[in-house]
Amino acid sequence: MPERAMRVPVLIVGAGVGGLATSALLAQRDVRSLLVERRREAFLYPKARNLSFRSLEILRGLGLSDAVHAVAERVSTMTLKPALNSPSEELAIDVNALFAGLDGLSPEPAAQYCPQSRLEPILLAETRRLGSEVRYGAELVGLEQEDSGVTAVVRDRDSGRSETVHADYLVAADGVHSPVRNRLGINTSGYGALPIYVVFIYFRAPWTKFVSRLADGDAVQVKNADVDGIFLVVDGKLGMFITVYFPGKGETADQFTPQRCREVLTRAVGEPIDIDVIEVAAWQPYEQVADEFRCGRAFLVGDSAHTMPPFKAGGANTAIQSAHNLAWKLAAVLDASAGPALLDTYHAERHPVGRFAARQSLTGPSLAVLPASGDRPSLPADEECSMFELLIGYRYCSTAVVGFEPPADPDAVQLVGELRGQPGTRVPHAWVGQGVSTLDLVGSGFTVLTGDDRWGPVVRSAALGTPLAVHCVGDAIAGLAPGGALLVRPDDFVGWRCDEFPADPDAELRRAVSTILCRR
Repeated sequence: MPERAMRVPVLIVGAGVGGLATSALLAQRDVRSLLVERRREAFLYPKARNLSFRSLEILRGLGLSDAVHAVAERVSTMTLKPALNSPSEELAIDVNALFAGLDGLSPEPAAQYCPQSRLEPILLAETRRLGSEVRYGAELVGLEQEDSGVTAVVRDRDSGRSETVHADYLVAADGVHSPVRNRLGINTSGYGALPIYVVFIYFRAPWTKFVSRLADGDAVQVKNADVDGIFLVVDGKLGMFITVYFPGKGETADQFTPQRCREVLTRAVGEPIDIDVIEVAAWQPYEQVADEFRCGRAFLVGDSAHTMPPFKAGGANTAIQSAHNLAWKLAAVLDASAGPALLDTYHAERHPVGRFAARQSLTGPSLAVLPASGDRPSLPADEECSMFELLIGYRYCSTAVVGFEPPADPDAVQLVGELRGQPGTRVPHAWVGQGVSTLDLVGSGFTVLTGDDRWGPVVRSAALGTPLAVHCVGDAIAGLAPGGALLVRPDDFVGWRCDEFPADPDAELRRAVSTILCRR
């Protein structure tokens, strides 16, 4: 039986990137949360690797740019060699080409190598600094929902002590197999497990001496008659080797004993070296999306909501963006500045994006280096979209966007060719001062961006029950007519657009804010 009880506004299950981002973003808005994680420590290995500019923007908004850039590197690359000790090498994957043409869309680099092993501690420290609690070695063992909230039982894995937690809302960020999602009875759609069976071998050895110009995060694919796999730098002499096995040929992950791993690594290096095998882990990529991102007072974030192969660096980036979408809405409903219906827009906005990102991740340059055990799903050429469309070229369609009209297919993502301040799109980036982007002007409340000084007194005199700021940015935003204005939501997305100064600006602004916040 539970020995203690506590109350918290939000309970988060799972301290991966999605859960930690949700906790930090809530804490930024003065919403306290309890985050519980079954693992006993932050992730030690560089799981998710490259962050896109949109994720870097969100971390910038958290005030974490300096911390992230201090540990982030340029986008990782991959070279191909017949053996690690061979002088012959060629470019296997040009990851920079994947993000080409995206510079200038953001105040941040198009992409940076910042693995999960570095990002998690940054988010963890920020969450705790802002007063929220994170517990490792704690697992959810009971869950009940009522109209007024959720009641969960959390057990400490070491002591065996359990505690009842009463929360207004629950966020499940507990991974691809999500026990919380299963408890809630939410089904998933998609291909499911791809026929690619991967083994990660973590080891210590002086292997980097065989590779010139190997920067942190770079990879080397070794392919010869005996072995096919990828070397990655983890930290110093700690490395990771990724290879595949084929169940159809009678192979299993259990066959990768320490002795066999040393043999595989020796053949990959091309000569004997001292090798200490630290850990072996099996993994299989999934493409699946939950049919619902909300069930009562519970919400799905990250892999529990949208799991995708890593072939286009979609997983962690999509998770951070979903957390960003949900956090401000939970905060607004909890402080009563928004109506409860605002929370319905989380599914309406993020489900189409999650489905789109997952499906687009069935293709990508790294797909070619992980041979499949059988037929694997493919994306028809006429469905493959640009990285612009995947990362930021989508438009939200929900009642949290003024002028919303229900789309013919609510599950289909709405794409745009460029960002020009359309309602439902991420506000365009433009430099409006020394090192200051339009995105830097967006705070924790609503923001009016305009080129007309007349909007200043309107915004400053408005009493809308939610924080509201105004910034005159001249003609920095292309396509914004004189007298016009953009009302930007706390998640950097345009909620309302006005193309000329209205006859009754106070009433128009009041109506727009009330509509976005789903007030009756």
